[in-house]
Parts: sequence; C-alpha cells; structure tokens
Amino acid sequence: MIATADVISHGSNAVRYSVDKELGEVIKANYMPDDITPSAMWSRMMMHQQLYRDKLNRHRHLDNTSIRIEISPAKEESENFTIADWQRLVEEFVREFDAQDIRRKDGRKEDGHTHLANSQYVVSLHRDSKGKILHLHINANRVDMDGHVNNSYMIGKRAVAAANKINERRGWIQSMQRREENIQTIHHACIEALRSMDTFNWLVYEAKIKAKGYDVKLVRSKEGKVVGYSIRRGNSTYKSSELGHSRELMPSKIEQTWAKVHQDENIASSSLFLFGDSTEEFATPQKTKYPQPDSKLSAQSRKDAEKERYEDKSSIEKKQTNQQKPVKPMPVMVHHDFEANGTKFSIDIPKEANDIILESIKMPDDVLLSTLVDIQRTALLLFANYLDAATTLSESCGGGGGSASESGWGRKEDEDDREWARRCAQRAGIMHIRRPRGYHR
Repeated sequence: MIATADVISHGSNAVRYSVDKELGEVIKANYMPDDITPSAMWSRMMMHQQLYRDKLNRHRHLDNTSIRIEISPAKEESENFTIADWQRLVEEFVREFDAQDIRRKDGRKEDGHTHLANSQYVVSLHRDSKGKILHLHINANRVDMDGHVNNSYMIGKRAVAAANKINERRGWIQSMQRREENIQTIHHACIEALRSMDTFNWLVYEAKIKAKGYDVKLVRSKEGKVVGYSIRRGNSTYKSSELGHSRELMPSKIEQTWAKVHQDENIASSSLFLFGDSTEEFATPQKTKYPQPDSKLSAQSRKDAEKERYEDKSSIEKKQTNQQKPVKPMPVMVHHDFEANGTKFSIDIPKEANDIILESIKMPDDVLLSTLVDIQRTALLLFANYLDAATTLSESCGGGGGSASESGWGRKEDEDDREWARRCAQRAGIMHIRRPRGYHR
C-alpha cells in the first residue's frame, strides 16, 4: 500500500471531485451528517473555520484550508474487501497518521502531531477507470474541532510512514518496494513503445504510453519543446528522471535511447539522418557499383552498355534522392493543464491556433462572474471538442448566451486549425455573456 498527502487551498473542488466522481462512493463522513451534498460538506467545514477566524488569522491568513490524502493498496491486497473493510482501513490509517510526531528542526514550539480523528473529513472510495484499481480519497478540514490547525510540516512523509506501519502490521509490501516494482514496469512499457516507433515523435510516444493504461503529462517550454514529462500509474506519479538506467528516458536523452533499441541497419541509417550523428557505430552506406562496359565488345555494344549504365545510375540516384526527402515537420504544440468544475483537462493545441485564441479573446461587456481566463479555457475546450464541459464552465460563471451543443455548431470538414480557433474564440465570448431576464434554454 502507498499513500500521499498534501495541503491545498481548493478544498471545495477537491471534495466535489472525490464525492461526485462517476465511479466513487462515500464510505465515511467524520463529524458531518450522512447523505449531504458535496457543497454542503465543504460549507460546513468553512463554517467551522469561521468560528475560529480571529484565532486563525492572528498571525497570518490560513491559505491552505484543506488536507488531501490518497490511499492505494495493491489490487491483491484489497481483493474481496467489503465496505466495512475499507472503513477499518481508513480508521487504522488515521490513527497512524495522527501518531506521527514530526517537528521542525528550528526549535519552533508547536504540536508535532495532526488531529485528523478530531477533524471533519469525508472519505470516498474510487475505482480507477482504466485499471479498475480501488483506492481511497480523504478530504479533511485543516482546522480540528477544537480550533487547532493540523500540522502540515512534512505531511507527505507522515502519510508514507503511516502506510508503512500498516504494511508491516498486515504483511503487505512496503511502499518503497512497491515503488521500485512500478518503476521497472513503467520502464519496460516505455522501451516497448520506443521499439514500436519507426521514428521518434513525442505525440506518438505519448499515445503509445497511454494505450498501455498510463496517464502521461508532458511539460513544454514557451517554444513548445518538451522539457520534461511524468507518467502516472494508479495514484502514483513518476518523473522521467526516475525511469530507466542513467536517466535514459529523459527528454534530453530519449531520442538517443530510441536509436539504441533499433539495431537493424535501416533504422540505424534513419537515425544517422534524423539526429546528424557521424559516429562510426552507425552503418556506413556501401558504394554503389554500376555495370561497366566490356572493352572487347563492338562499338555499338559498348554504346548500348554505356546507355544502360547511365540509365541504371540515374534510376538509382533518383531512388536515393526520394528516400532522403526530409520528413515534414510536426506542428509545434502547446500543452494546457487546468481544472474546470472539478474535472481536470489536458489539451494539446497547435501553437498558431493557441495564439489566435489567447490574443483574439476580449472581455465582453455584459458578463457576470467570468474572467478572461475562464473565456480562454472555454475556447480551448471547444477546440478540443469538449462541448458539454465548455457549456458547463460558461454557465457556472453566470453565462449562457449560447450553448456549444446547439445544432449546427461544430468543426467543418474543410476547416483548418486557424479558422476553427477563431470560431471557438468567438463562440466562447458569446457563451459567457449574462443571460437576459426571462431567458430559458
């Protein structure tokens, strides 16, 4: 079993995500009544914090108001678990989590424990949509029932230590051992993806890794170049620097790794062309031998042989020229990660289209709660064909001047990325205009 924990400022969205997820089920609500809505859960937590507002803000404002924890037993560890078993696991974890006494080394006087058992929290059981692996989400109030702020120092280390205690008691695999096993599995999947690629391309590589059941997040520079990436397995995320040997899967080395896994002469020759490598480890092209005329032949025969030699040479040179035509460059892509109404989106968009959306959108005069970023994100969702999400985002900001799902809306067959981006930007602005009085969809 492994566990992660951190403190966050967006507790409302975290609660809504964990409770409302399609494959989720609430199994425990501590210091809260059962069968209340996600918004009501978070409202109760905020009302409790308001009771101690003066105490909390005496020294500085409490920004990170919520604790988020994820607990992930291995599939074989939680096999045949009932809801009661999951509830017992939660209670055991909370006890171990609160038992950790971690203090700062600067001698600051503080309580080194957390008091999660004495705090409001909600626990949801989720089923991963890809691997069907069950795991737990805990969203807790940062302020306990007595008005004390739960200690967040080294909160991730507390979660790992609590998980390891339970692993030891139950005879489960320790988190570090599980992590190493996961890294080896992911490394094998990455190498297999590289082996199946004729040429290296980030979009193809990302698609092949996702096809194996993993989530991939590419990090790009302003110029659109991939400078880092991470791969998520279940609820654990691994950076590219942690995968492989000698960091061979990092962006700076992955193309060299791709070349190494292809040993045949043709792929090696392609690597020589693509990467400009002049080392001798690549195959040296053999000098082409053309038919030579026989001096003993008649003059006419020599002319015919010379003509045949010339035609063969021209044909071979033409074929070689066609083989060495440069590959059409892939468009520069821009990656966006953002959350809208509790759902996370990852969108890749050509840089030209991205610039049109970001530069052409202006704030409409008649808006209610929308920001410029809200409208830009709506346009990005439209571009990526998330029509329902775009409509929901505009409505949550008080808009509703036009739904993305109306008949006739969509990308035309002959429409290029630039024109489609312009239309998405225009539609997004309309969708965020405040509804007139008496308007009904």
